[in-house]
Amino acid sequence: MNQTILSGNLTAEIETREVGEQHLSKFTLACNEGDRVVFLPVEGWNMPHLADYLSKGSKVLVSGSLKQDNWETEGGEKRSRILLTAYKVEFLSPKVEAGSQPVATSARRPQRRSGRSAGERTAAA
Repeated sequence: MNQTILSGNLTAEIETREVGEQHLSKFTLACNEGDRVVFLPVEGWNMPHLADYLSKGSKVLVSGSLKQDNWETEGGEKRSRILLTAYKVEFLSPKVEAGSQPVATSARRPQRRSGRSAGERTAAA
């Protein structure tokens, strides 16, 4: 089984192009691994909407399969790299517009209940 799920941030704007009748979206994902960062190239086929909703710095959750690319340089050296072929990309943060700061959101913590009603709390205080 070849299934990988990673979360991270886009390192740059998404590159898109047409390949025959298919659409290819390419980006690099920066994933924290303890005290270091791992950069993994990602390709998504037929997901043209990604560039409309994601930009540099966007946080995503990507599900896909790992693939090894092999090629030979003009000098005859053999090269390879691992990349993630995405089949699902979940948006975990709003789109960050170029030149703007991301909007910070925080969850509101529920207040602890003491078991008394609001009237009893104010009377006791």
